Amino acid sequence: MVRPLLAPLLISVAISAGLASNGAAQQTPPIAPNIQTTPLPPPVGLPAPPAPPPADVPSRPLTADEAALIALRHQPNVTVARANVAAAQGRTQQVRAGLLPNLSLSAGYTHQETLATEGGSITAAGGGTTGGTTGTTGTTGAFPGYQAAVTVRQLLFDFNHTRDLVRQAQALERTATATLTRVQADLVLQVKQAFYNYVQNVRLVDVNTANVRNRQAQLDLAQARLRAGLGLPSDVVRAQTAVADAIFTLNQAQNSASVARASLALLMGIDPRTPIDVTDTGEPPIATNDVNALVTTALAQRPEVQEARSTVQAAQYGVGAARTTNAPSFGANLSLFTRGANFPPGNDFFSVGVSVAFPLYDAGLTAGLVKEARATLESAQAQLTNTQLTVTSDVSQAYLNLRTAEQRVTTADAEVANAEESVRLAEGRYRAGLGTFLDVLDAQTSLLTARTNRVNAQTAVNQARAALTRAIGTPIAAPR
Repeated sequence: MVRPLLAPLLISVAISAGLASNGAAQQTPPIAPNIQTTPLPPPVGLPAPPAPPPADVPSRPLTADEAALIALRHQPNVTVARANVAAAQGRTQQVRAGLLPNLSLSAGYTHQETLATEGGSITAAGGGTTGGTTGTTGTTGAFPGYQAAVTVRQLLFDFNHTRDLVRQAQALERTATATLTRVQADLVLQVKQAFYNYVQNVRLVDVNTANVRNRQAQLDLAQARLRAGLGLPSDVVRAQTAVADAIFTLNQAQNSASVARASLALLMGIDPRTPIDVTDTGEPPIATNDVNALVTTALAQRPEVQEARSTVQAAQYGVGAARTTNAPSFGANLSLFTRGANFPPGNDFFSVGVSVAFPLYDAGLTAGLVKEARATLESAQAQLTNTQLTVTSDVSQAYLNLRTAEQRVTTADAEVANAEESVRLAEGRYRAGLGTFLDVLDAQTSLLTARTNRVNAQTAVNQARAALTRAIGTPIAAPR
């Protein structure tokens, strides 16, 4: 009963063995796939500008701090902010002049001729820089000859109206100074963000260059296995497609790096075509985890808070000045003058006077100014509160972004290590004929993603550190 059942099975095994031995003896040559190779294009760059870069832009690689200092010297926005400070100082000087003595000097010569007698109708006086009044009966109020006078005027008391105006101008001057500091701090952050973005793109160029090399090596492996009769033509086609995709991605990364370099140069205030090389350095770490201490530091150091506080002080002095708009003002003047028909004149005079100015009715001008000044003060106080809340939010968000970015770096390191091991195992299995070429392609794609994530994570750490440094109001280094 057993032998009839085994007979067909033995016959089938014998036929299969014969076919296998016949195939080994007459092996079919591999099919050459019809593929198109992808050339590696050279990077597209910008020509250097015709004018040389500024003397403070070195030819060596720059650090982020050096790039920020160059920007502080060349960025037009900083120049505008400095001009605003100078204008505020000029306004303070103008208002302060009302508290200081005012000195004036006048001199002239008058020549007088009689054109008609008492019975006539025309009388005139002329000559010199000062003249008198004339009438039909003769000349009055004019002294012929030389005249010179020196007069000193001094405000004695105006219920602190002018003094409040001076204090208001000084507060606005401090506001302009704080605005300059804010503009500088914002520029430093923008330059550092652009700097690390450029570094990120340069690193991604390196990552994609390595990916192209790996894809080309995998293409060589697939072609070698095909020539040995162990691989498939489809593996070679897939490998060549992967090489083309890697070259395309590399070309995009190179263009992004060039654009990032031009953006960095623009923020630095130099020609965007200027060649710039950067060092692969990072921001110093923020050691503390005490967010409340960071917020306290920010509220004390941030120029926005100082700017808002100075604006509140200016508004307070503005209210005081508005209240005394129609208040009496007392002044004194002292004059020394001389006159005579000859030069130098010999008739000397001396006078001292006190004056009072008191507007009795101003049709509601003072009331309107007070109302406006109080509204300005209320708005400034609200803006100060809003600025303090914004600063607190800036510090909180920057801290969260930094700690999260640091965690992502740790995760990305493990991801890269595992992806590299996956590529090694997939290539080894494919060489031994135990794995498919799709496994190699998938492992290489995962490695590219892992390395890209690692670069992005490190960039996020540097940018978050720069943002937190800006958020707490760390003083910036003054450009030399």
